[in-house]
Amino acid sequence: MTFGARKRRLNMEINRRLTTTPPARPVRSRLATGFTLVELLVVITIMGILAGVLALALASAMSDAKANRAKTELATVGTVIQGRMSEISLAPINFVYGPAGSIGVPFGGGVPPLSSTALAGWDAFAAQERARAIMLARRDVARMALPECQADLLYPPATIQFRSWNNSVQKLRDLNGNNAPVSFVTNAVQVKPPSQWNQMRSLVGLLSAEELDAQYGAANPATRPEDDAIAIATNDATFNTLVRTRIDGTLMTWTRQHESAECLYLILATTNLHNGKAIDNIPSDRIRDTDGDGIPEILDPWEKPYAFIREPIGLRSPAIKNFRPSGANVAEQFPVDPDPMDFLVSDVRYEASVVSSEWPIYLPPVVISSGRDKAFGIRLPFLDDDEDGVPESGVSAQYSSSVVHFESGSVGPIYPLETGGGTSLWRYPDPYYNVSLTDVTYNGAFNFSAAMIAQSKQGAGLGGILDPETASDNITSLDAGF
Repeated sequence: MTFGARKRRLNMEINRRLTTTPPARPVRSRLATGFTLVELLVVITIMGILAGVLALALASAMSDAKANRAKTELATVGTVIQGRMSEISLAPINFVYGPAGSIGVPFGGGVPPLSSTALAGWDAFAAQERARAIMLARRDVARMALPECQADLLYPPATIQFRSWNNSVQKLRDLNGNNAPVSFVTNAVQVKPPSQWNQMRSLVGLLSAEELDAQYGAANPATRPEDDAIAIATNDATFNTLVRTRIDGTLMTWTRQHESAECLYLILATTNLHNGKAIDNIPSDRIRDTDGDGIPEILDPWEKPYAFIREPIGLRSPAIKNFRPSGANVAEQFPVDPDPMDFLVSDVRYEASVVSSEWPIYLPPVVISSGRDKAFGIRLPFLDDDEDGVPESGVSAQYSSSVVHFESGSVGPIYPLETGGGTSLWRYPDPYYNVSLTDVTYNGAFNFSAAMIAQSKQGAGLGGILDPETASDNITSLDAGF
């Protein structure tokens, strides 16, 4: 076949194919048949993963926002509380004096600064006694103006004892020219009930100091130092009931469930700030009576009541120089940080011990949020994290820092109280008490020990860690850097 013939045949084949319609073939339509089950499962799985990731991201963002809000609130509240504590440490003390008591040579039962022979002379001892009375009075004022538990608000001012030189006895010297034992007179004082203490009692519906005395009749424990109000409240059922009685004659319904949070509310509701009260800075929807006892609590962003500790001796915080386990020696483990309530270094621990582990330290008040897990995991006056009404930890309902006293018979001469029941007790308001010794069922004595502060600093005092994991997400006013 010639080239021309082949070319004509090829053109004819091309034309035929171009003009011929091929037979129709069935086309599979996705619109008609839809996704397969496998494809749907894959899509659903991916969507679920994305939704979970988004939910976690949102939850984390919301939790972080709540934590930041808690820090802001804690910084504000912490500043107010610290301001009140600073005012108390600097304010003049208004004493009510009882008449002079018994006369004798001071002894201290093995605690050096309580014996007049321990210091350079009778005059130094007398000065130390007065300085110590002022220091103890400041602690008692802090207890009443900044309560952390019910007992702080229920007990009237503590009777504080001190000994002064008996001017009727001539100062004597022995043959070597040293001061001979000189007789001292026992004295008893009370602080005048702080107005804020009366205001807080009024908010709870309780009787004021004057009303307590008027209704009791047998003595005047709330305003008269000769009558030990704390001893009477402990030993006399009538007065014990009276301090818990409302103005209308009914017993208070205040429970211990969230007592420190309720004390915080009472403090802020009676603390002046600018042209109003400090409580005005808290949103109203965050103030609620969650336990139904008639006393509101201040809630954190997770709607759990805040906790308040006035003197957190056991709390782990850079702001508190209580215990540094990494220290190479005692001095490094227990740093020195003087107590601003004790300008004249009159606490008996300074003379009773030569190691810093047993010396007082500065304790800033602290407000605490339990954080994301809504559980504190630290020592509180009353700890019930699961809110079942049964505390996991806590202190006796009788405990207050002002109930602490020297062991009976260990110090003398002692003031002959006119009322109080039992042996007259030498009270020693103590913010460094080892509360691990006094659980909620405890009903014994609250004896002072100079050495127990070392255990309190290591976690046996208020604020000490009970559950490290639970306590790890707590947020405090000290962390917030007020």
